[in-house]
Amino acid sequence: MIIDIVIHPRDLNLLFVAYEGGIIVADLREQKPVRTFELTLSPGAPGGTGYHSKDILLPRRSQVTALAIHPSGHLLAVGYADGTIGFWSLEDEDKPLLLRSIDSPDTEDLSLVDTAVLESVMSAANQHPPEPPREPIFKLAWSGFPNSSDPRGGDTVLTVLGGSTIDATPGVTTLLLHPLQPPAPPTAASPKAQSFTQGLHPDVRAAMCDSLRVKNAHTYNASGPVQDFLLFPRLTPHFSGTYDPSAILLVSDSDAPEARVCEAFDFPPPEFVESGPPETPSELKDDPTQGYPEDGTEPDYGLAKELAKTLQSMSLSDDPWPARLPPYLWSAIGEYLVKVDKHAYETLVRDKHGSIEGEVPFPMRGGMAWSEDADGLMKYTKQQPHRILISRLRDLSIRFSDVSSQLLVSNGQDTPLASSLPSPIPPLTIELAPILIDRSLGLSAATDYDLRSNKDRVDAVYFAPESLECATILRSQAVVLHRLDIPADDTTFTQKILEDEELVSLSHLRVRKGLRYRPVFAVRPDARRGPVTACALSDVGFLAVAYTSGQLLIIDLRGPRVILRSDSHAHGGGSFLHRHAEHEPILSLTWTCCALATDPEVRIRLIGTTASSQTFIYTLEHKAPSTWIVEHPPAVVEGSARPVSGGSVVLDAKSGARRPANRTGLASVLQKDEAFGADPSPKYIWVCAGAKSVRTLLDVNGERIAKVEWGSKVGTIEHVEVVGRLDSCALVAYTSRGQGLIYSLPHLELIHTLELQTSALTEPPSTDDTGDYITHTAFPVPAGSSFRPLLTTEIRTLFNSRRAAPYELPLVDLTRGRGSVPAQPQPVSLGPPSVMSSVLGYIGSLTVASAGDQIDALLAGPDRPIPKPHSKLAERPRANSPEAGSTSPAQTSISAKASEMSSGVGDLYNRLGTALQERGEMLGDLQQSLDSLEQGSKNMVAQAKNLAAQQTAKRWFGF
Repeated sequence: MIIDIVIHPRDLNLLFVAYEGGIIVADLREQKPVRTFELTLSPGAPGGTGYHSKDILLPRRSQVTALAIHPSGHLLAVGYADGTIGFWSLEDEDKPLLLRSIDSPDTEDLSLVDTAVLESVMSAANQHPPEPPREPIFKLAWSGFPNSSDPRGGDTVLTVLGGSTIDATPGVTTLLLHPLQPPAPPTAASPKAQSFTQGLHPDVRAAMCDSLRVKNAHTYNASGPVQDFLLFPRLTPHFSGTYDPSAILLVSDSDAPEARVCEAFDFPPPEFVESGPPETPSELKDDPTQGYPEDGTEPDYGLAKELAKTLQSMSLSDDPWPARLPPYLWSAIGEYLVKVDKHAYETLVRDKHGSIEGEVPFPMRGGMAWSEDADGLMKYTKQQPHRILISRLRDLSIRFSDVSSQLLVSNGQDTPLASSLPSPIPPLTIELAPILIDRSLGLSAATDYDLRSNKDRVDAVYFAPESLECATILRSQAVVLHRLDIPADDTTFTQKILEDEELVSLSHLRVRKGLRYRPVFAVRPDARRGPVTACALSDVGFLAVAYTSGQLLIIDLRGPRVILRSDSHAHGGGSFLHRHAEHEPILSLTWTCCALATDPEVRIRLIGTTASSQTFIYTLEHKAPSTWIVEHPPAVVEGSARPVSGGSVVLDAKSGARRPANRTGLASVLQKDEAFGADPSPKYIWVCAGAKSVRTLLDVNGERIAKVEWGSKVGTIEHVEVVGRLDSCALVAYTSRGQGLIYSLPHLELIHTLELQTSALTEPPSTDDTGDYITHTAFPVPAGSSFRPLLTTEIRTLFNSRRAAPYELPLVDLTRGRGSVPAQPQPVSLGPPSVMSSVLGYIGSLTVASAGDQIDALLAGPDRPIPKPHSKLAERPRANSPEAGSTSPAQTSISAKASEMSSGVGDLYNRLGTALQERGEMLGDLQQSLDSLEQGSKNMVAQAKNLAAQQTAKRWFGF
């Protein structure tokens, strides 16, 4: 079976065919094999299985699994099923230069027999532990770099997938090898040259073996078993796309059987580079010791200098920097759609393309995309609100992307799309991994804490669209608050002590330079409180967290400080309420600024609903400047049982607008004395939706306006949203059966039922109040899996009018803006450049490198049609254009030319048929040659095995 086919990097006439038994080098011009590389371990050679192998005393054929060619074209690296790598010279097919594993010492050759070790193992096998089993070599890539003036090249890097022991950390190994620069062989007249007439000269062979010594090694660790890797070259596609790569992409397994995890890093590893870049003026400017006298007369000079050196040593790392992956390669486990106003949007996308410390761009960009806007709908796209997509990833990070429809504005090739959709905003990335490493929350107890083996995940993200604060809930039940653009305090490294034992300050944690979100504080996880059941973040500086124990925490973010610790049933309710367990958890929390039926003043209020429909209304009162307290006891009202996502909304009874706790609501609360008396107290409507029913109440705890029961026919209600359009609003209930139930407000009359997407793997949609929503389809995972990545994310809308056209797939030209392809690399001599006897070729120095057009003529035939170069892409004809139905005078001449061209179609097909027949005959002859060679090799190996076994038995038993 053929394993791989590789073209010689510098001679297109040579083709390497890797099959299970070995490697065949075929000459395309002569149509015959010219070299065969087959590895047969002699009796006693350890190979990859070691001296404990059962057939150690028999000759063994190693099975080929991978192949890579040295950039010079003179060396081969062959991977085998026993986890070893064999290095061969192209001029010597009889014996490999070296056989080693990825962790073998340079002095060890696994193809040679160490009689002392063999006898020791055979006599006392129990005293020698067996070699741990190794993975096969799955893939090899041999990379060269423009790091030497010698045409043969300088240091090279061999990238290896596989070959590690079964219990090793999964990853991809890179080996830094010495340059291949053998000396000139002795002249033919010298006695040393006359004593060696066939194969490689010993001096050349020794130099080749010396170039295979490992200077350094590095392993790119992955989160799971690596399935594949891909190198991204900087400038040239030659050398199988592995020359001078700038990044490596790893594709590894995950907990989901059908999902893969992608990770990218810069390449080669920094430790392979001998010297770093020179110090830039900006780095000199940022030196903390700049401005101090060199004699140390300043009292703090020594401390500042020592601190600067410490920070510099901490910032330098031999680990490769991660590359910034595009959104379609993220391992997202959840996404959240947020609508923001223009001011917030401009704040978020500011410095969108700024550099980030410890991160490199992903080297994959090109082409051009545009839309034609035949119906003239782009002008309506500009009027749409801005939207941000918040994604939580498996690596404990939160990433932001711009999904605003304004990114799709295009009017042809003259105004192409400026960015992708979604468009990532890297400076907004939130990294939660440093919080796990820090001991403040007590989430990591081990000193050698490994984030890759960590099972913690981000369960939920809450974002305030005006204050732009972000709260995250980890699977460990820690709640972390991040704030945007906090000035870094470089004067202290001490941690602040907060008054409340539930809160932990995280202001001492530093983030990478270029990231804009910084951690402020966290709520400690506590087994007595249990897991988090609900969370709500307001735009006016308050955070509420509810737990399964029934405890509720209300936190004033200005301190931060806890202003309420309460159990759900700490205060009694009315007689009409059901009495359940003493500590029933709150499942829904909503911040609002409104009045109540029992309190006509507009205040900041928190509405919390339990599973049994019991609802508590907590009122915040403003006392001293910047001081807030919670009034006791809370008001109690009956809501809907088992509240669903989005099922608690307070609306203005007159306009239908939402009344959240935002800047406008806070202003109405603080200026209530000025506003009171001018207008009567406004009325509010509370929409409360649960799994089985939805109801509307006047002034939250007033009289009930309407109620609707949901039966089993509609399925399960997954999400509820109040959608506004044309100064009207309606309630939309999204069901598990892919339907959208639309009700009028406040009387809850069923208006219409929309048929939406339905799938057994679809997560509940994430919506906004404009009618747009996103649906997620997740990978199928085993029961109890902690990782469920998203397969697809689709942006949809309830209103198709003038909305769908801009979202249609644009026209794409992948060739626009492409760079020039360098010329085909030419052969280089094995000896020094001054030696002219070895520059003629690779096989016996008799072949001449074949150009690409010669190979095309050889494979496709001399009569192949030559493609004409394409001109600039023509615009698509529009159906409504006046020229579409008219006949121009030039069409007559075009038809005449077409008829003339059609007369030669038959001749063209005949020539193509002849060329294909000749090609088939050539390939058939080549296949017969390969089959006969393989059969002869098998017979020879069988005879060698029998002879070696007989000789070994005679020596062993003393015959």
